[in-house]
Amino acid sequence: MRSYDNERGWKYELAKSHKRVDDFTYEFELRKGLKFQDGSEFDTADVLLNFEYFKRSPFLYTNIDNVDFEVIKIDKYKFKIVLKEKYEMFFTDLANIYFHTREYLKKYGFKGSETESTTHAPGAYGMGPYILKEGYALGSKHTPIIELEANPYYYNKEYPKIRRVTAYTQLSATKALEMITQKEGELDFAPIAFNKKIEVLTSKYAKLNISKSTNNFIIFFNLINANERLKSKEVRVALNQALNQENLLNFVYKNEGYIAPFASSVNYEIVKKVLKDAKPKEQESYTKEKMHKLLKGLHLKVFTQDSFMFLFKGIEYQLKKYGVTLSYTITSSEKDIYEQLLTTHKSQNTQKWDLLIWGDDDWYYGNPWSVLFIYEDESAWSTIGKDRLMKSYIDEFFVTKVDSKEYEEIVSKILYRAKEMAYTLRVPSPNKVTALNKEIIYKPYKGAVIPIWEMQITKDHYSIRKTREYPKYLEQPIKPKRGNCE
Repeated sequence: MRSYDNERGWKYELAKSHKRVDDFTYEFELRKGLKFQDGSEFDTADVLLNFEYFKRSPFLYTNIDNVDFEVIKIDKYKFKIVLKEKYEMFFTDLANIYFHTREYLKKYGFKGSETESTTHAPGAYGMGPYILKEGYALGSKHTPIIELEANPYYYNKEYPKIRRVTAYTQLSATKALEMITQKEGELDFAPIAFNKKIEVLTSKYAKLNISKSTNNFIIFFNLINANERLKSKEVRVALNQALNQENLLNFVYKNEGYIAPFASSVNYEIVKKVLKDAKPKEQESYTKEKMHKLLKGLHLKVFTQDSFMFLFKGIEYQLKKYGVTLSYTITSSEKDIYEQLLTTHKSQNTQKWDLLIWGDDDWYYGNPWSVLFIYEDESAWSTIGKDRLMKSYIDEFFVTKVDSKEYEEIVSKILYRAKEMAYTLRVPSPNKVTALNKEIIYKPYKGAVIPIWEMQITKDHYSIRKTREYPKYLEQPIKPKRGNCE
């Protein structure tokens, strides 16, 4: 199955059905007639082989690397997976395990890591709707351009709708906005900063698509090897209380988001439940005098992608009232962010930073693990140091059934522990704001997946339009489409 924008957070893809027999056993039935992108058949034997390689080098951003399991063939289209211990995130993890041809596995194996489990080289190696023709994109490295081509053997003949796609992995925010708003035929899709909506609305060529999202902006505090004053919980609490989220929402986000008491998006259903049901101990509200005393003269080094500078300028404006100053190191590439973030826990980062922002997209669709994992103190993603109480909560989270009362309780404990300790600088939960070519038909998902294969183009799209000249009737502004936003 794969992640999907529905209530359960997934849908069937290669499987046609499944059954959970008990706490440890899952049985699956595959679709018949499945083929790899090179036209070779796919069945249970390929599932077993891929899992064999996966177990040698699993991804490292859940607890799957510490959980043993067995994959057992039943027949050509049926198999079962038996866990050796209780682990309630296993089914969710399956949506992030991709299947490759034998040729690919022999050449590259399965290279799980903190940031990736995807294809490391171009070729007809996978099962998805697009073949990677040129380039690659991993969390730790990527080529500047990626070329995709429709998979003729994809099981669902309705998709993909578009034959060829070019993706740019490190355009600056300024360049991307220019390409999509000022010219036709250079860019069809680009996430934009909230303060650039007017440029899109007044463009001849682009339109706005706005929708509610479970993606997150995570601003890490470096509690490992940064400014010593950040190790004071009082200082971190003061920094959070110094931020007026309502003003950030109005003036920086341009009302594209929601005030959030946690780093996790308030658009997660489980977070909404926690906010409705939990009765936490009230946190002390600092006076302005106390915040001035705690924060005066504090200088913080910020490491950020250029696309987040709009947010930091708003934060800087608010914090300077309390004597806080910021200096910036700016990159256009997320891989640079990963390089520093993932080496901080062992003090091996080469870029000195106190605050680091990461566009933490929701890969787990409804399960807030996409954010909670940054509190796992033995993880490469954590910059908080040791917190034994939080670790006990996360251990409990791994074995608690989703949709149970116990699940809500453990998520609540993690969220409020992180808030009490002020492990991040909290900002409003963002909407998803995208600039599109006017001739693209697109329905966004709430989380990280951008369903390119579902996108469509109209007869007036430049790639198929009969005339090269841009029609005058297309120049009129289009009212922004607001998907699932209130």
